[in-house]
Formats: sequence, C-alpha cells, structure tokens
Amino acid sequence: MIEFNGWAIIRESFNEEGESEKLLNSIINQINLKIIEMDSGNEFYSLKYLNGTYHLSIMANHNHRTEHVIEFFKWISEISKGSYGILYVHDDEDIEKGNENKFKVWSLKKGKVVEMNDVFLSPMNPEIEE
Repeated sequence: MIEFNGWAIIRESFNEEGESEKLLNSIINQINLKIIEMDSGNEFYSLKYLNGTYHLSIMANHNHRTEHVIEFFKWISEISKGSYGILYVHDDEDIEKGNENKFKVWSLKKGKVVEMNDVFLSPMNPEIEE
C-alpha cells in the first residue's frame, strides 16, 4: 500500500518582482486541468481559493506503488516557483530502501522538491502501530 497526504499554497513567485495576477491565473488553470486528467477513484485533489490564497489538498491511497502523485507535486514546483507545501508518503513496499516502516516527506519550496526523512510519525511501529 502507498499512502499520500499533502498540501500546498500555490503562488506564482516567492518575491514581489515575480508576482503577476495573469501568471497566477494561468498556473491555477493548468493545475485544475491536470487534476481533471489525474483524478481517479483512490485519489482526492482539492484546489480552493481561501482569503486571497489558493490552497491545494492531496490525498491518495493505492494498493501498489505509483509515482504520479509525487511527479504532480514536482510539476507544481516547476510551474509555480513561489508555491510551498508538504507531501507525506508511506509506502510499505519500499523495502529495498528500508522505508517500509517510515514516512517520507517531500518538501516544496522556492521551485524545488526535496525528499526528507520524517521525524513526527516514523517509525510507524511503534509511533502509530504496535
């Protein structure tokens, strides 16, 4: 099983010089189109405009490993350099890397996505399960 839980704040730039309402609207349209393409029965994506900010929520749960949710998160970093957020991933089949009992965290900021070790929920046994 592979589980994804994450969020991102969608912004066109991380500094004032790069801000553009036209660019932000284009980014939002691209994300909405991608969500329509990707959405399947075991995934949930929500892009909402709240108090002047676009918020993206991601939840997915599959029986076997799939990379497209992580690729979507990386794609967001490419088209919207000012976006930031976190994607938590647990893959109990990631035995080769020794991650079957751990969450991995994908951090999105300043146009980059970096995989990191989780310190809050890992190892799953005994932190979450026994």
